[in-house]
Amino acid sequence: MNFFKNLFKTKKIEEKSKDNSIQKSICSLMIEVAYADNQLDESELKAMANSLSKLDIQEGEIQEIVDATLAKSKESISFYEHTRILNDQLDYDQKKEVLNSVWAIAFADGEMDKHEEHLIRRIADLLYLNHKDFIITKLNQKETNENS
Repeated sequence: MNFFKNLFKTKKIEEKSKDNSIQKSICSLMIEVAYADNQLDESELKAMANSLSKLDIQEGEIQEIVDATLAKSKESISFYEHTRILNDQLDYDQKKEVLNSVWAIAFADGEMDKHEEHLIRRIADLLYLNHKDFIITKLNQKETNENS
């Protein structure tokens, strides 16, 4: 998961707003998956905060991003706007790390809801990730969750 720690070091993004748009897009996808089963579990929030902290975001900023994303996600009806930003700014391996983090949210509460899996499949498709990587990231995250 060095991706999150090094994202802004490896990608020479000149504008802070682009950094924020990547963070907000990742956060939005995580929130959508967390809410897919119509409940937001404490373990999902912890997994989300853990993933976001790897983006070198201060703890106070994480809450601001989550709150802003929650407000905006109620207006959003499409993942396209978020995945477009990620497709424009991230390479293939970085997008796989995003998918891995989204799986972490889905497995955080110990239950894989069919709606969560469906949303993650859509996210993987919109990020142009192949099915093999969809399955590998799912199995890896499932194993990680079982060993925790």
